Amino acid sequence: MATISDFGKSVTQMSQDELFGLLRELRQSRRTNKRPAKSSKKSSASKKEIDIFSALQGMPQAMRDALIKELEGESEE
Repeated sequence: MATISDFGKSVTQMSQDELFGLLRELRQSRRTNKRPAKSSKKSSASKKEIDIFSALQGMPQAMRDALIKELEGESEE
């Protein structure tokens, strides 16, 4: 069990230099160590080429007709 002699000096009995040293120790003990940032390389996204024919084959016939009309400038507005 701790006794009174185990405790340090009272703050009121410390000199200015001792107080500054105590403050410095307290501040350093509260600081967390910063971990170095992980160096990660951004992966380049592979760009896919769009095949227009496969895109058109997936469309319903009505949608293809509307697209053709719009591309030719015959769409109704």
